[in-house]
Amino acid sequence: MLKKIGEPGFKFIKYITLLWFIIYIISPLPWLFTNAFAVRGANYVKIPEEITLDNFYRIFRGMSPRSEVGLMHGERVHKWIMNSLILALVAVGVVLLLGSPAGYALSRLRFRGKDLLMTAILLIGFMPMTAKMLPLYKICLDMGIVNNLVGTGIVIGSGALPFQIWLLKAFFDYIPDELEEQAELFGCNRLETLFRVVLPSSGVGLMASAFLTFLSGWGNFTTSLILLRSERVYTLPLGIVSVATEIYGGGESSINIDLAYLSALGIVFIIPPLLVYLLFRRALIGIKLGKIAMRY
Repeated sequence: MLKKIGEPGFKFIKYITLLWFIIYIISPLPWLFTNAFAVRGANYVKIPEEITLDNFYRIFRGMSPRSEVGLMHGERVHKWIMNSLILALVAVGVVLLLGSPAGYALSRLRFRGKDLLMTAILLIGFMPMTAKMLPLYKICLDMGIVNNLVGTGIVIGSGALPFQIWLLKAFFDYIPDELEEQAELFGCNRLETLFRVVLPSSGVGLMASAFLTFLSGWGNFTTSLILLRSERVYTLPLGIVSVATEIYGGGESSINIDLAYLSALGIVFIIPPLLVYLLFRRALIGIKLGKIAMRY
């Protein structure tokens, strides 16, 4: 009886909490979109009197953002986008190249200490990147890959590996052993079975892992900030911050930012992950409530 009385109240609290989180997440978007298409940005949500694409035109033409005291230095956003793509794709390559065999081995092999190894991998994945950056920076410095997009992509991909290994193992667990037994009957060894049978059958898992790793590389800021020191290798997040923190002679309290230009940069930053999501959406829909669907 008490359960029936209290259940509607709990549902109401649950939906109110969910609604609050949704509003919190999407609340910056109206400000971003209204400013991006305005002639001059505002510090609040304001419907532009005149809708213009001039901000996007100036971005892709490499023109400078406006400021109350003049013009900022010209930016090459197309270069930032290309650098971000290189970084994200290298991270994806590292995860798929190393994570797939590791996940497959943990899924199929039985050996002493397997549970301990999987726990250690998970704990390494939970360790904050900031706690590992000092030794990572020293290693990258010794290897000569500081200020290098490929080297930074490898570092970001290695940071994503622990979680992706667990994710890929879960997908491999759902592939029937009978498929591999049939491959062995036709003369395939373990490695051939992996590349000819297991990986094609786990396309959903590979695409989901690639998508999550791409997001991790595309939006990465902390690792890129530490390892990429030259403006010629800036990624889009670093480029946006360099525009937002441009300081003029009036001192640190006098920061003049072209909010319309900066908002348009934010829209440009959103588009590639959105396109990748549309490409991989069927794979992501295949993961429902922690259950993995191996079919489209």
